[in-house]
Amino acid sequence: MAGPHALPFAHVQRMLIRFDSMVKAVPEPLAVITNRRAARNRGNDNWVDPLMAHEARVAHFQFDRAQDAAACVGRCAALGARTIVVNGGDGTAGLVFQALLNDNGYGERPSIALLPGGKTNMTAAGWSRGGNAPASLRSILELRRERGFARHLVERPILRLSRPKEPTLYGAFFGAAEVADGIKLCRKRLYPLNLPDTFSHAVAATLTFVRSVVKRGKQVSVADERGGLEDGRFFLIGITVLDELLFGLKPATAAREDAPGLRYLSVRNGVKPMLDAVPDLLHGRIAPGPGRTVRRAGSLTLRFDGAYTLDGELYEAHADRPVTVDSQPRLRFLQVPS
Repeated sequence: MAGPHALPFAHVQRMLIRFDSMVKAVPEPLAVITNRRAARNRGNDNWVDPLMAHEARVAHFQFDRAQDAAACVGRCAALGARTIVVNGGDGTAGLVFQALLNDNGYGERPSIALLPGGKTNMTAAGWSRGGNAPASLRSILELRRERGFARHLVERPILRLSRPKEPTLYGAFFGAAEVADGIKLCRKRLYPLNLPDTFSHAVAATLTFVRSVVKRGKQVSVADERGGLEDGRFFLIGITVLDELLFGLKPATAAREDAPGLRYLSVRNGVKPMLDAVPDLLHGRIAPGPGRTVRRAGSLTLRFDGAYTLDGELYEAHADRPVTVDSQPRLRFLQVPS
């Protein structure tokens, strides 16, 4: 028989249900990694902590040198963060991809949310949310408090660049030929002028186009998994896992090739191939046509001398050391609602 101070069973049951709901409401650990040298963070990297001041189980890690990004990911793993918010541009995102895919302390890899904190933010715009970084972080924190992230996670393929005797690189967009020289122009000559990003990109694209008209273009040899694909002088070689590039440009493959994986696109050098591509570009797409190749591929091997870019970061290639690109690795991304 129950004593005079025994709690009724129904009351105990309500207490247990309330306790269980409180436990379930505790959000999983979340970490933000800020690249203080990313374009939009320079001199303005102290806005993150105030937004997270009243959030439970969060941490903010910052770095100044690219080689320190992996250590930040390791600290996220030690914290047990199941979501990493990356505050930087496309290059910063690639550094985090590289650390995660090299199993830097994680067993099951966390999901990733990308904030537009750099000069180029194609990956954030395509896979998380573009626009304003503080507004994006507010949306992420609100979503975490109210509903959680599970319904908004999408798995994406990642570009993997393999090079003889050099570290493997990861990212979302690879560019070579004259376009790489245009990116070099942007980074070294236009960005230091602190012009608006869109204006800088338009000027670089125009100057690159004009210069390529009077030059012969870059010699590139491209092979897919079945053998030689094409060889010649090109204005643009692009390989991407993104659906949309700068200026909203979308690579348009044939319907039968509209499947996950990497997209390969090229535009031959010369006035006619480039002018023939203009109508497509004005409609926000680039499709197969005279002097243009747009197709799917499992993996690609490129041989050339000169600069290439992965998510805005510049590297040098040598014809005797081919670059192989595939999209086998996969990571989960938080698609932030607008």
